[in-house]
Formats: sequence, structure tokens, C-alpha cells
Amino acid sequence: MKRVAIGFGLGFGLAVLIANAALAQRAGPVLPGGNSKSPVNVDAAKLEYFDKEQKAVYSGGVVARQGEATMRASTLTVIFERDPASGEGSTASSGGGAGAGATGNQVKRIEATGPVTVVEKERVGTGDRGIYERAENKVYLIGNPTLSECGNVVKGDKDSRLIYDLTNNRAQITGRVSSTFVPGGGNCSTNKPAR
Repeated sequence: MKRVAIGFGLGFGLAVLIANAALAQRAGPVLPGGNSKSPVNVDAAKLEYFDKEQKAVYSGGVVARQGEATMRASTLTVIFERDPASGEGSTASSGGGAGAGATGNQVKRIEATGPVTVVEKERVGTGDRGIYERAENKVYLIGNPTLSECGNVVKGDKDSRLIYDLTNNRAQITGRVSSTFVPGGGNCSTNKPAR
């Protein structure tokens, strides 16, 4: 197993999640609620890339940004699937560094351990753990999930799970739920009168 560890001391500005080529080839966003045309920036204390397992593990105060979407977590694991159209095998030996093994691959899944926070415009989701399934275009927040938007808040307990369908803009919380709704749409910047 080839394992590459890279320490990021001052690093904000990793302009790619693992490899620009792998991310740029995808039609959709890498982060939930992200813009597919925007670069992905990840800031973390450490990155470990596992070529054989096709995964990258960021740890230590992870902040990932794409467009108007931001994800924060203690640990962020990105799982790739090989792109069968590329016909490529492992490229880690090509001298391209930690990201080289991801070239020709696609992000399949992102797993975050917490606490986890996902922010998109006025919408904020939190939980103990988070999973983003790219093929389903769904975010799962597991354990104490909270979804808030413009002052309205929906919370689940420690055994609850929030499932947010980004395609249909729908959220569902399973388990015990507590909700607070603010009359008139709450305090949302999009509700402020134009000057």
C-alpha cells in the first residue's frame, strides 16, 4: 500500500481537492450545494492519500469550500471511483505527488466526522457525522442533525438522521424532531427590502 502524508502548516489555498484534472472532468459540484464551475479549496492540518484504496483523508480543522458552499469537519474522507473511460490504472508512480493517483478518477463519496457543518447561502446543516453521496446528490447528517434557514430551525436527537436531497431541495429528519418556525420567513438576507 502506497501512503503519502503531507502536512499543511499554514495552508489555506490547496486549490484542488486531490487533483484538478479529476475534479474538473465532473459535470456536477464536488461539495453539496457547490458550483461545478468553481474550484474546490481545502484547508486542513494534514492530508493522507491512499492510492490502493482510492481515498484521501484530510484531518485537523478541515474547511472545504466550493462556490457558496462550505463544509467544516474534524476529518474529511474523499472516496474516488476509477473512471472506466480513462483506462488508467494507478498513476501514483508517475511522479505527480499525492494528487496524481486521483487523475482520471471521480469523487464518489465524501465522509466527514465531526462535528460537521455544511453551509450553503442561508442554509446551515450540522451533525455529528456527515456523508455526501454524489451519485444520489444527497447529504446525510447523522447524530444530532440540525437544519436552519432564515431563523427557522429543525433539530433531531442523537439517534436522528437528516437526509437532504439537493436535486429536489427536500429535507427529511428521521427520529425525534423539534422545530422552531419564525413568522414571516425569519431573518433572511434575501428577505431584506432593496435600497
